[in-house]
Amino acid sequence: MFSRVIIAVVVAVVVTLACYLIGAILITLKVDIAVTIGDFLKQYGGVLGVLAGLWNFFGGGSNLLNK
Repeated sequence: MFSRVIIAVVVAVVVTLACYLIGAILITLKVDIAVTIGDFLKQYGGVLGVLAGLWNFFGGGSNLLNK
């Protein structure tokens, strides 16, 4: 149980940081649709990260520690 919480937190942090990084890269492209998507990712990256962590925890996530 505790290992699932740790993995879910790691997934949430990685997804959040990836959203912020990809959002920043897309914003620098100066293409309208890329800027729009980049703004969305930077604005809602934290929410997407928390949702990914919750999905990982309640949906089972990976089977790394179940072997």
